[in-house]
Amino acid sequence: MKKVLSILVLSFLLNGSAYAYKNIKLLDKIDLTIDADIQTVLTSIKKYNSSATCEIIFTKKGEYTPTSVRFSVNDNLNDVYDFFRKYKKPISITCSKFKYKFLTKNNEYSVLGTDVLLNVSFCKNRVTEVKTYYSLGAPVFGDNPKVLKRLVSEFKNYSNKSAKKELKDYGQRNVWVDMIFEDAKNEVQFSIIQSVYDSGFMYYQSRIIELKKYSRCFI
Repeated sequence: MKKVLSILVLSFLLNGSAYAYKNIKLLDKIDLTIDADIQTVLTSIKKYNSSATCEIIFTKKGEYTPTSVRFSVNDNLNDVYDFFRKYKKPISITCSKFKYKFLTKNNEYSVLGTDVLLNVSFCKNRVTEVKTYYSLGAPVFGDNPKVLKRLVSEFKNYSNKSAKKELKDYGQRNVWVDMIFEDAKNEVQFSIIQSVYDSGFMYYQSRIIELKKYSRCFI
């Protein structure tokens, strides 16, 4: 009996650890995580910024041009939730100029929010990809911002790869990218990009994607 119990406990711990990537948040105060459902995502966005306006993008059956519908997270979203539950093909939500307050180099949250472009892809009402884009000024956030340190630390929980440094016409690009989980049904890639311009401009992109589920959704 003790042996069976030990096996069950070990199995639980291994499974919990294996799927830990589902807890990775590109923005630490919002539940934009792989495998989250639409209601969890929009409820979390609304809790952080109730004035956010987003856009649903999908392609209707028999059409090739995507259809987009704008909405506020403060609207009654029951119809949105129902639509996502029933729709079986790829669908995404984009929130442009989403205001988010990052930690400054003085370890204080910025007074003015930074404009962030959020893009979340779904398949069968589950998140398959999350992408964020934003710029942070070095005088306020530093050359190695707190958010970058957090993301790189998260990345290193799954990978021993160092940043790849790429020289560009504008300056230098630092790229962290690796497949952080693979099994028969899942293939998860995590990437972080820091673009450092000679002018002092700093641009950041981060992405986590479940490649197999994302690609299968187009079939």
